[in-house]
Amino acid sequence: MAAKSFRVILTQSAWADLDEIVAYWTDREEPERGEQYAHDLPSEAIHRLSDPGTAHAGRFLRESAFPQTQELSVFKRSYRILYLVKEAEAIVEVLRFWHSHRDEPFWY
Repeated sequence: MAAKSFRVILTQSAWADLDEIVAYWTDREEPERGEQYAHDLPSEAIHRLSDPGTAHAGRFLRESAFPQTQELSVFKRSYRILYLVKEAEAIVEVLRFWHSHRDEPFWY
């Protein structure tokens, strides 16, 4: 019997990151690229993290102030999806969408 899928929820911080991604690419005169990332990142998070095996396989951020947070690299490792697995509730909470070349994210 297959494991039950997780429900994936995006936090306000994750939504704000998507707005920042759009603004970043718009400032560089590539608004279509920003809009594409703003569409594809949540879709990728929902598709990949609803699978318990994939959600549990993410790397833990043990060196951070939030060691229970996990990350999944996507789009040739250009972006990181930072998330928490809430096992008892069968939920994955997406905390941030973060470009890999940026400094560590400011949390919440």
